[in-house]
Amino acid sequence: MTPGRFHFVAQVGRVPSMTVPLDRQQEVRFQRLMEESIMIDLHQHPMVLPEDFSQYWEYLRSDRYVWGYDAVRHGGFTAVGTANVFRGMLHTNEMSFIRFSDLLEEISMMISDISQHDDVLQVSSAADIESAKGQDKVGFLPTVEHLAIGNELNLVDVLYNAGIRLAGLTYSRKAYIGDGIFERNDGGLSDFGLEVVQRMNELGMVVDVSHASVRTAMDAIEASETPVTFSHDGSYTLSSDSFQARRLRRDEELLACARKGGVIGITAVPNRFSNDPEQSIECVLDHYDLDHVAIGTDTGIGDSVGVGEVVMGRPGPAPARYMNGLESPADGKNIIRGLIARGYSDEDVKKIAGGNALALFRRVMG
Repeated sequence: MTPGRFHFVAQVGRVPSMTVPLDRQQEVRFQRLMEESIMIDLHQHPMVLPEDFSQYWEYLRSDRYVWGYDAVRHGGFTAVGTANVFRGMLHTNEMSFIRFSDLLEEISMMISDISQHDDVLQVSSAADIESAKGQDKVGFLPTVEHLAIGNELNLVDVLYNAGIRLAGLTYSRKAYIGDGIFERNDGGLSDFGLEVVQRMNELGMVVDVSHASVRTAMDAIEASETPVTFSHDGSYTLSSDSFQARRLRRDEELLACARKGGVIGITAVPNRFSNDPEQSIECVLDHYDLDHVAIGTDTGIGDSVGVGEVVMGRPGPAPARYMNGLESPADGKNIIRGLIARGYSDEDVKKIAGGNALALFRRVMG
């Protein structure tokens, strides 16, 4: 695909990626469950990236981005959280310090693009997502990797009015709101952060603590009047020896989130759960449970490992270049296939696919 001067990666089939095998009876059940289920990804990056990293910065400076509607639809998703953030990298290589104006521009460009596609809807509630399913349209739920508001509380309202209904409190480093997961001294949620959580509760915006420090996450879970989410995470206990284990959450955090009625989205970022150079969807499927678990892949449309190493300066080389079977949004159906192969009931598959996320949205967004 080459709109304008950029050559973009293929939305489907960028790299060889497995299809979870099923027998004939399971295939029939899979087709039925895809028709009956509402499939939601809490945290996805559906911006299509250039194939050539030398074009990356020019692309981010451009006034029009390409969004992966084809990949999302191919993956079977009814709705995806959009995790907007990339335009912010124009002025920093640390996502914690992106400019609010850059973030708002990206959101506005995306929403403008959505309006030009008859088969795509901007969604802002559980009812909107159910409507998208009924109309056989793809729902884009505007969300942000983190708020990026500095110390200006009114900007929470600006984001809400721009369509944001789920937002990370912090990214990896210290912010006015609280500390990120990679800060060496964990100070927890600040007084200003408490005000932010309260305002998000009042507006009906889901509080996301995926990148928050342990104390910040636990403080937010306690302070929030509504359930919160770890939108794209996994269990440290299950993967403590992995290449990126420090990015995962401890049992006490996950249990605290669940006790308050929250939801944990399971990430599919390569090397998060394993050091195997040939990683597959199986290590993601290992993390699924029932009542408080959802999909939160954090997948993108392009070489996400390369973006991390080349653009964001993450340490490498990473053991695996992609997650076989869940490389991008286009592989989403493999989650359903994998749950079927592992013997999950229809009810449990539907909960994990989107039912748990819908219940969270109904409770928080109204």
